[in-house]
Amino acid sequence: MTGGLILAALALGSADVPEATAPSPEAAEVTAEAQDKPAPPPPPRKPAPLSFGPYPPGWQIDFGPGLLAVPEFPGSNGLRILPIPQLDIRYKNQFFASVQTGIGYNLINTRRFRAGPILRPEFGRTTRDIAVFPGLRRINFTVEAGGFVAYQPSLFTTLQLEVRKAVSGHNGTLADLSLRKVALKGKWTLGYGGRIRFADATYFRNYYGVTPAAALTSGLRAYQPGAGLNDVGVSGFVSRRLGGKWNATVFASYSRLIDQAAASPITTSRFGSRNQVSIGAALGYRFRFD
Repeated sequence: MTGGLILAALALGSADVPEATAPSPEAAEVTAEAQDKPAPPPPPRKPAPLSFGPYPPGWQIDFGPGLLAVPEFPGSNGLRILPIPQLDIRYKNQFFASVQTGIGYNLINTRRFRAGPILRPEFGRTTRDIAVFPGLRRINFTVEAGGFVAYQPSLFTTLQLEVRKAVSGHNGTLADLSLRKVALKGKWTLGYGGRIRFADATYFRNYYGVTPAAALTSGLRAYQPGAGLNDVGVSGFVSRRLGGKWNATVFASYSRLIDQAAASPITTSRFGSRNQVSIGAALGYRFRFD
């Protein structure tokens, strides 16, 4: 998200000046002696606290309307539109929460390393999404809980590993290895990166598998994949500060299903595709407070 500028006002008050009087001879001698002595050196300045990046000084909340278009289900060639509000919450360089980044907290927080817990939403697939495949089961919305470790060679470059386990829904375990970069250009913020995703057999069988019973009704061949590499993808966003405290953001991602995900009868059907695209846009208003 775009970083904001904090404007501070400094009020200067004028002091009453007492009426001047002539100095006494003793005071004049002391004054002359003081003028002959060199002035004492100024006290050493305290070093400024180390800053790890353009993080808000307290709470920062961006809120507004947004739309997100995502594949109807993993392996689908169609999109579904989700009216998801733009909600990005940050507290200093500790807590963060948004649809894109999930909900996390930096338990370890140094100049180059961060680590902590993370939660991410997973929207699953509805009965309507897979209506073209009678017999495939729906997968409910769930939360994936896990942890992350991030390495920052520079303030705007992050290499991150996340491992998450779904608490319900697909019930699988995922591991994402990602590289992200951010660039600030005046009122513009640009971000881009890449990701590799691994998944266990439970995730693959729920999203890409076809049981013998489902094969009889869906017209798909039975398929039972195991654990492996799921996809390789890239993503990016552009955000711009508007008038006042408003900002606008557009983002997109592309991933290519590979290996067992690409070989699934769901993916290779006329309703499927190895190419997975997500796009979105949001308008946000920024609140800041301690």
